[in-house]
Amino acid sequence: MLLVKHRLSGKLDFPAGGVQSGESPRCAAHRETWEETGFNVEVGRLLTYTASGMPVFECTGEPTMTALATEAAAPDWAQIEVAGLIRVNPFTIDDDALRFKDDLLPLRDAFVGAGQSAESNSIIVE
Repeated sequence: MLLVKHRLSGKLDFPAGGVQSGESPRCAAHRETWEETGFNVEVGRLLTYTASGMPVFECTGEPTMTALATEAAAPDWAQIEVAGLIRVNPFTIDDDALRFKDDLLPLRDAFVGAGQSAESNSIIVE
């Protein structure tokens, strides 16, 4: 699972953001993932919602994502908000690692719901 390290808090978070006027939640997930990670993803099925009500989708990334190191730099354009990209198994972290502690259970539910292994190129975004 690919998460972003939030620059201000130093904590992990989903690539996420608000839905723009006329934009569907799936389009927002695609756009926000691109803006925060630099990866073009195919947004799939809805997996769950965070405690704040944000939808979490199963997304399939570019083949180059499988070669991504555990930690990578954020794209230049995202570095105001994002300190880095982190690949993580959500069962190896606790809620203190997350920007929003209430996201841990939805994160784990989404991971299990996606049925992906740590070696796959699928990611979860909201």
